[in-house]
Amino acid sequence: MSCYIIYHYNIIDKERIELLGPLSVPIVEKFGGELVIANHADCLEGSSPYSHMVVYKFKSIELAKSFYESHESRELSKLRNEVTEGFVVLMPQFEMPK
Repeated sequence: MSCYIIYHYNIIDKERIELLGPLSVPIVEKFGGELVIANHADCLEGSSPYSHMVVYKFKSIELAKSFYESHESRELSKLRNEVTEGFVVLMPQFEMPK
């Protein structure tokens, strides 16, 4: 079952935010993931304190967790936490009950 890692955030350092993409994509790809969304998020209903979203898709929960818990990802988290504020979630793909 596919799994997604979703980052929902505000940019707090506009000059350094551009560093994240080129650094993160090779790490995601190393764990078999792909970048699905990376953009400004328009809230259509309710309210959200966060303005941007990045979504990575992995082939399994195990691969997604391996990516997130990897040394490379932990190092990248240091930069991400300096240039953004927000949260990250792990979401398994929905499957209809049989």
